[in-house]
Amino acid sequence: MLGASLYNPRMSTYYIHMFEDMNIYEYGENNAYIELAASVFSLLSDPTRLRIILLLKNGEFPVGEIAHRLGKRQAVISQHLAKMRLGKLVLARQEGTYVYYRLSDEHVSALVDQAIYQSEHIVDVVPAHHSIESSHLQGVGNTQYVSVSSGDANQPASATVPVNEELSHE
Repeated sequence: MLGASLYNPRMSTYYIHMFEDMNIYEYGENNAYIELAASVFSLLSDPTRLRIILLLKNGEFPVGEIAHRLGKRQAVISQHLAKMRLGKLVLARQEGTYVYYRLSDEHVSALVDQAIYQSEHIVDVVPAHHSIESSHLQGVGNTQYVSVSSGDANQPASATVPVNEELSHE
């Protein structure tokens, strides 16, 4: 169930609170949340922020640890985290002199996962998230995939392709 939009007058920003559930919604082009969704994508448009989210998928970390793992200065990471916190992508808690960050909900990591999957589709003949480890058939949705060898120097040595699709040997 989608919660109500919350208006914070101090920050002049609308926020959505998503409740965990298994319902799937289809939104149309006139949805009231489109502008807010665009601002979420804007927040996710920085590679450092994507890396922070991927790291926080593993749990809660203090700012210094995030900076160390990403090879960035702590001040830079703190600025990114502050923006992400204002956008409700991450939550923070203080323990002594340390501030620990975690993802606000599972939708944040799902957005980044989907963006990476789409990037794989742009670059790879067979995206890594479509590959299978064995040569037997595997169903994904209504499409069956099978591992094959292309024999083409311009193609990967082996790939996973939909059964109803042929490899191009142009």
